[in-house]
Amino acid sequence: MHTTKFTIEDYLAEYLRGKWGVKDKDGNHTSVVRIPENIYLYDILSSITIKKPRHIKEIDGNLEIVIPHRREGNKKPEVYSYVSKKGAKLFNKSLKLFFRADLHEYLDHKKHEEGISYKDAGFMFVAELGIESFDSESVTKNYSRWRQKVRNRKKAYATR
Repeated sequence: MHTTKFTIEDYLAEYLRGKWGVKDKDGNHTSVVRIPENIYLYDILSSITIKKPRHIKEIDGNLEIVIPHRREGNKKPEVYSYVSKKGAKLFNKSLKLFFRADLHEYLDHKKHEEGISYKDAGFMFVAELGIESFDSESVTKNYSRWRQKVRNRKKAYATR
């Protein structure tokens, strides 16, 4: 298992650790993340890994992640074990979209299937994944802004 480190936004790193954090032999969570192969973030991560430049001595960052090893192709994880700043920015952007989609789906499910309020569901989402970088109220604010934007789009189509 080969890993690499790079920097993304803190709450997204915490989200990944909470969602796909690797457990050790005793069942305790580690700081390493392994993204499943069937998630499109796996493909993005595979495409942004490059050979480590010679002038880079030590790889640092707030996220340690397992490098994808595809069965096809010649991108061996022991060689292609570096993510550039540009690649990290691209991964951060894709992960942010994935995070929001997961959040909105979670909140909708809790509200409409289980009858839990958005505020409580937002708190549960943050608590389950161990996100400490921001408040659970910001989760519900983000969701309500998104819902308002969707409503405005529907109204715009209805008035044409």
